[in-house]
Order: sequence, then structure tokens, then C-alpha cells
Amino acid sequence: MVRKLSRKEVPDVQVPKRKATDFEIASNSILVELDKRKVQHEEKWGVDRLITLVDSEFRTKFWGQMGRVWDSLDFQDIERLGRTVNGMIKGYDALEKWAVENEVEPNPPIRFVEWMNQKGIRMAVCQTVNDAVNLQNKRKDLTIWSMEEMEVILNDELVQAIVKVKAFDPTAKVISFKAGEGFGKGSGFEDLADDLHAFEGGGDYVPKYKKIGE
Repeated sequence: MVRKLSRKEVPDVQVPKRKATDFEIASNSILVELDKRKVQHEEKWGVDRLITLVDSEFRTKFWGQMGRVWDSLDFQDIERLGRTVNGMIKGYDALEKWAVENEVEPNPPIRFVEWMNQKGIRMAVCQTVNDAVNLQNKRKDLTIWSMEEMEVILNDELVQAIVKVKAFDPTAKVISFKAGEGFGKGSGFEDLADDLHAFEGGGDYVPKYKKIGE
């Protein structure tokens, strides 16, 4: 399942599958700078961690500036986009300045990957169980997994089948799927008197080619 970005988040930088327009090229070039600043911020302070600690007035200003970035994209105003992105970068600077002044500790020097899942839960994966313990001491807001724990999960037979598919096609995505009642029963054309009838335009099915020797 792909989560749709909200207007409080940094817009995605995407390479068009067709020939890009002049605006797409220019806007993506500008958005790369904002995306880079966001990555730097999250590596040091965590994903959406500081924005939950500031007061509502600060939070409103920060999200309001991000809304201006989205508006610039909607109106395809490249000059305005440049200004709003610069303002958003200053917003990250102000957020981090607030954190230092209020003695908020940055992430500890432990290698880990952090993200927020679709339910809004902050999660992280680090290398070892010891890393997980040390990280938890500093980041009480995280649900933490270690690679050692992930190995146990990955050894599950069903997950191994997924691993093989991912190895064959690295771009394959794992998505959420909930089967409805009756899923997997019959051919899928149970409402037809003859499964092939509709495809042949009515009447009995007649093979287009005869078997060799007939």
C-alpha cells in the first residue's frame, strides 16, 4: 500500500517516465535541496521528532511554510518555489536552533534506519541488540528492531519466498492485501454459464487452430 504524501511533508522528487517538462526539471532541481536538508535533519534529530516537541505556534508556522511549497508546485511558479524552499530550509534551521536552546539531545552515534509507518509509529532498525538497547535509552519514542531480530523473521518460509522474488526483481514492492469473501474459489467467472462464452462472443467455443494430425 502506498501512503499518499500530505501537504505537511516534503514533496517527492521524481524522475518522469516520459519526457520531462521544463517546469518538472527546474522544480525537481530545487526540491533536491530541500530533500537533502530533510535527510540531514532526520539523521541527526529523528523523523518528525522535533516538530512534535515545539509549541503549536511554531508547528503551525513550520507546516504553513511547507504548504507554501506545495502551493508553488500547484501553480507551477518556479520563482515562488525557490523562495518557499529557501524559507523551508530556514524552517529546519530554526527547528534545530530551538532544540539546542532547549537541550534536546540529538541521535546517539549509532547506525540505524528510522522511518514512520502508515499508522504514525516511529520505527528503527539497527545492527545489534546492544545498539537497540543503547538507542532506546536515548530515543524513547522509537519502536526498535535489530538486524539480529530481523534475521529470525526473514528465515520464515513465507518471507523467504518474498526474498527470492525481491532478489529476482529488486523493484518489486510488498503491499498490504486483504482478500474478500470467496477469494480464490472457482475460476473468477462463476456468474457466466460458460467461462469462455463471453470471450468468444456467444455460442460454443471453437479452437482457432487445430491440433497437428487432425
